Amino acid sequence: MKPPRPSPFLVVVLFVATLAGHFTLSRAGFTIPFLNDVRMLLFPAVLAVFVLEVNHAGVRPLHSAPARRSLPPVLVLFGYQMLSAAWVPRTAVVGDVLADLVSMVVLVLVYASLAEWDRDRVVRLTMGCLYVAGWLYFLYAASGRGRVQQDRWTAFGGGPNVFVRVEALALFATAYFYFRRGRAVWLIAAPAFLFGAIASGSRGGLIALVLTTALAFPSLVRFGRRHGVRKPLAMIPVIAALIWLLLGDTIMSLINNRFLAATVDQGYTSDRDVLYTKGLWLFFERPIVGVGVHGFYAVTNLGPGEKYVHNLPLAVAVEGGAVGLLLLLPALWAPRHEYAAVPRARRPLEARVSAYSALFILGASLFSGDYYDARLLWIFLLLAAVPASPPLPLHAGAASRPGARRPP
Repeated sequence: MKPPRPSPFLVVVLFVATLAGHFTLSRAGFTIPFLNDVRMLLFPAVLAVFVLEVNHAGVRPLHSAPARRSLPPVLVLFGYQMLSAAWVPRTAVVGDVLADLVSMVVLVLVYASLAEWDRDRVVRLTMGCLYVAGWLYFLYAASGRGRVQQDRWTAFGGGPNVFVRVEALALFATAYFYFRRGRAVWLIAAPAFLFGAIASGSRGGLIALVLTTALAFPSLVRFGRRHGVRKPLAMIPVIAALIWLLLGDTIMSLINNRFLAATVDQGYTSDRDVLYTKGLWLFFERPIVGVGVHGFYAVTNLGPGEKYVHNLPLAVAVEGGAVGLLLLLPALWAPRHEYAAVPRARRPLEARVSAYSALFILGASLFSGDYYDARLLWIFLLLAAVPASPPLPLHAGAASRPGARRPP
């Protein structure tokens, strides 16, 4: 009998809880504070299913050396950020930020535990969820709903910078399933997801996508030499032409208005120059421990649309000071070190796609988003770093249960 594995239900619920972000139920008329946050519904469900499955399998999570080396630096960073609420200005409202950080602790703990249990299965299901999400977001925006200023594409209440991340990760999922199965049918979605990413108008997200693709290009070439690329290269232009006939005018209008006129001609930066200047000024004012979480908004008061710096390392420096930066470095380095410790020829496809996904989110986080918007960075880093290992039994009796693994 095969040992029990994480159920698709658990991984799907965990993915939905991760993707939901700051989505609220106000559209349905449910406006009770705190309970309005969908995380109040999804996270208890995630934890309940996770505990039940671990207990049923009779395993002890987070026992392997890669998990013990990769996860603690990430948790220490989150813990320090929560601690920094003790020295924020009096006008700072830290409740939402603390809820975000606690949510990220839950997410990385569960994902790291599942990676130990069966990393390949978890990555495969997560990529499947991203593939479906990419289509849902694309079709929602292509239908004409969710458009914002300059006709930029969005979906389900998230902004364009969220939209580009979903479409880009769905593009990675498309490549993953094609590489894994070798069937060109998976590439049908690639032009749609790429057009969706462009239609978001997110310059930072597109820069991150280009850089990640450039770094992954040698791997793409090696795969093409082994498996041939004539069929996919012949299919992609046909699909791209069809989408262009349907949406080409919209995309060209966005490129002309957003990328050429606004960015090149007018030098429009979405106030990033102002945010970065203010952030550096605050860092030099409080260089050791920073101004605390949400302290940037409390001090600068630049308006409700500019609550954070839109740059992850700078945000950590501003609100956590040099101490925060010193904790950020090992949080990023430890998972990367575990990933690099595996020889390149032995790295499975699941580890590679997780690493490239993390790299993309890191690049996008240099231009947009708050701490919670970077949650997929930490999740994919841990999925890349923590290979599956035989689970240890919770107790001696667990090893004798049907389907339970014995310790190595």
